[in-house]
Amino acid sequence: MADRWIAALCAAWIAMGTAQGQVPGPVPGQAPAPLPGQLPAPEPEVWEPTSTTAMAITGRITLAPDRITFANRASLPLEPAGEVPDFLADGQRVTATLYRVTEPGNPVLLRGGRLCSNGRPVRTIAVWQPPPIGNTAPGQGRSLAAFSGTALPKGAEDPGSCGTFQYEPPAAPRGRR
Repeated sequence: MADRWIAALCAAWIAMGTAQGQVPGPVPGQAPAPLPGQLPAPEPEVWEPTSTTAMAITGRITLAPDRITFANRASLPLEPAGEVPDFLADGQRVTATLYRVTEPGNPVLLRGGRLCSNGRPVRTIAVWQPPPIGNTAPGQGRSLAAFSGTALPKGAEDPGSCGTFQYEPPAAPRGRR
């Protein structure tokens, strides 16, 4: 009888130790919490096309630090490659954020178009806020340029430039009437 009682007590202690040592896993559908001292990942930015080239080729884009996704769900994997404070775009100096395409490619986009019409793979993407035109508010738009060259670009027209595309944030949803 004492042996059974000791065995039951040992089993209870083992079960208690296991339960106390368990760490809850991530909740399905939620991003894991950042580790202590680690900043949360920035939210992806969604942009609507405003230039005719962006409307015809890319459509709406979603830009995250690790991926750009186009309207037809094609995407390119990215990694941040720094900033160029004097990036030359449309005759003006702007600060551009550069992204290196980690697996260079040139996916088929809307209507069979591609970022680089010459068929070469995209290796770098530059993103910047263009200066306001007319009555537009500063900082509302985004411009994007794709490059097939291996050198990091210093301007939108550098060698290997495939094209420039303009975007704006999506319109705020309207309430029901």
